[in-house]
Amino acid sequence: MGRRLFKDDLTDTWFKLGIAFGILTIPVIVLFFVLGDYLANGGIKCAVYSAIHIYCPGCGGTRSFYQLIHGHFIKSILMNPFVPYTYADYLIFMINTILVKTTKKLGFEGFPVTITILVGIGILLGQWVVRNILLLAFHITCL
Repeated sequence: MGRRLFKDDLTDTWFKLGIAFGILTIPVIVLFFVLGDYLANGGIKCAVYSAIHIYCPGCGGTRSFYQLIHGHFIKSILMNPFVPYTYADYLIFMINTILVKTTKKLGFEGFPVTITILVGIGILLGQWVVRNILLLAFHITCL
């Protein structure tokens, strides 16, 4: 039997999903370069915020993505930190996995892909809770 490349059994599955995600992201990036100003400046309103006047976990995601692809990393983090975290995690994971698969010497075989996904979910939910506390308790709007 051959030696396993990765300690996490799901790494190959995540890698295949990552390739599909990367391919599907290309037209989205093109769309944001063409219609980004419209999309990021209120072209699409959040249904949750419009209906019940609290932020949803994804609020600010469109603006964050727009800022990210235009190289404004700090603004992207402030709009919704989940978006830049996800893309950084994605790039690190994909590069690491390619290195491990192709060189078998470079890269980290024990990349904690499941843990980084759980950290991302924590960031998503954490920023959602903090923003709504600021909004409801102190009337501070973050977006």
